[in-house]
Amino acid sequence: EFIEILDLQTNCTLFSDPGLHGAGWSIHGTDGNLNPHLDYSIHPKLKLQRKLNLIVYLANDLKTEHGGHLGLWAHDSATNQPGELVVEVQPIFNRAIIFDASQNSWHGMSRALCQPDGIFRKSIAAYYLTVPPDGVPERERALYAPRENQRGDQTVLDLIKARTDAKDYSSAYRTEE
Repeated sequence: EFIEILDLQTNCTLFSDPGLHGAGWSIHGTDGNLNPHLDYSIHPKLKLQRKLNLIVYLANDLKTEHGGHLGLWAHDSATNQPGELVVEVQPIFNRAIIFDASQNSWHGMSRALCQPDGIFRKSIAAYYLTVPPDGVPERERALYAPRENQRGDQTVLDLIKARTDAKDYSSAYRTEE
């Protein structure tokens, strides 16, 4: 029933992702951050295009001054990077946001978290897919962009490059031994 409502709003046929590829529970602690990024474009198994992101915020003790806001940026076609910050959404308990992720929809945290220990930014995400139109570029991994203060930081740029590489992305993550 919910997908039928979304179908009417988007003028396309949507499908849920029963495997929750890239979706599910998300939690960020103090100093948590999520750089602006574009999501994968084509689901690796279902071969459907990622169309909508649904995020529901679950932390009832997160305050405005703690940060963790969702940012939505314009696309700068000259640089293929995020442009101007267009919208900020405070992660208020039980707030849901749905946005189109099928084009150049740069999103991430516009404000890093600065909350006291023991308070977390919690959310759950679900993605809705559609049959891809002809010519959609196939991006297997999210494409991250450096923040303004990271643009000259080679360590950050190398991490972004590794994280985007479909074959070597696991090297971008720390592992506990």
